[in-house]
Amino acid sequence: MVDFPGLSYSEIILRFRQYNLLWQSVIAAVFVLLIYIPYSYFLLRLSFIESIAMALYSSVLFMAVYYLTSTFILKRVRKAAIQSHGPKKGLRK
Repeated sequence: MVDFPGLSYSEIILRFRQYNLLWQSVIAAVFVLLIYIPYSYFLLRLSFIESIAMALYSSVLFMAVYYLTSTFILKRVRKAAIQSHGPKKGLRK
């Protein structure tokens, strides 16, 4: 594996989680784009223009799905956290 001096993988993940959700989805889409272009060019034997177009489509789709599912999950987690702070004992009616 590649090891960056001064940066561990846990620090990279912690930095990634500090970004807001939109930037997280953009970063993830860029990684999908960078992986999918060589994959479609070399393994699927598409032309360079076709592989870029296919990779762009896939990365935009991945970004949208990542953003929407993460938003949905975060809303549910926040809602569950608020509901668990119900009335204290003795204050119930």
